[in-house]
Amino acid sequence: MKAIQITFKYMRAHKLLTVFVALLLAVGINNAIKALTPAKEIALIIGEPWDDMQARSTAKIGDDITDEIWYHAPEELAYLRFADPKHEFVTPPAKYFTVTFNRGHVFSVRMSPQLEPLPLQEALDIVLELQNQWRNNGWELRNPEDYPAHENNDTWREAIKKCNAATTGWHAKPLYQLVIGVSCFESSGFFKKSGYLVTISMGKYNP
Repeated sequence: MKAIQITFKYMRAHKLLTVFVALLLAVGINNAIKALTPAKEIALIIGEPWDDMQARSTAKIGDDITDEIWYHAPEELAYLRFADPKHEFVTPPAKYFTVTFNRGHVFSVRMSPQLEPLPLQEALDIVLELQNQWRNNGWELRNPEDYPAHENNDTWREAIKKCNAATTGWHAKPLYQLVIGVSCFESSGFFKKSGYLVTISMGKYNP
């Protein structure tokens, strides 16, 4: 009891320390809440009205700008559900995630479906899982002879490790196309650690 009384006397005598401790506690609680909050969903179809995407999604994303081409990122942690019922797929949550609009319609998506750079095998596993979804939902390799699908083998792992792995193109003719790849990443202001990044770029089919 005496020790507690001494502690309170010390805290009262050091108001700045008290404020600092309170701030640390608040930041810690806020970070813990974010970590425990499930990712929300951006559910879209390339070419649809921007308002339709907003209405369908559980994650908030900004409004389009009339007669402009620009982009927005979700306002909270989100994953992508591509909502075409024939070509649907779902990604892991993404820290980097942008959706471009073109005069009121969803135009393209660019994202890294992960929260931070990953070890090589974990990054490759994300690609392999997405490829399985695409194969099962009407997507095909765009140029399989020159740019085959990623595989869980030493050839692909070595190419990724050397930072020269090819990207792979997929399409759902005549509507959509995308490109996926795994690249080396050095820490910067956006991601705080080094590792490997999966990147997806997606838009309308272009023969």
